Amino acid sequence: MFPELTAKMAVHEDFMTTSKMEVFAQATTNAIAEGQLTTASKYLSFIDNKLNTVSAQAYEYIDVYYVEHLFWRANKATCQHGWPLLSKQLQQLYMDFHGKAACD
Repeated sequence: MFPELTAKMAVHEDFMTTSKMEVFAQATTNAIAEGQLTTASKYLSFIDNKLNTVSAQAYEYIDVYYVEHLFWRANKATCQHGWPLLSKQLQQLYMDFHGKAACD
């Protein structure tokens, strides 16, 4: 789906779904930090669309290993630019875990 991430994910075994989701989350955060908002929006849109079609287990993986990892160690500017890119659904998952919006 995203060839630019293939090498980063390939370092993890196929069964390491959690690690791959965290790599994807970090790639999203990095894209935002680097001003690649179109790329970040594509990643976020892909995840948001998946939330509506995946199994309960896959939904939990997205919630726990993607959404909760977004903005990990991001600076305030990255959070401010990135937060509006998240759908309401992704924002709610993030706030449900962290208790606040990114970088609040």
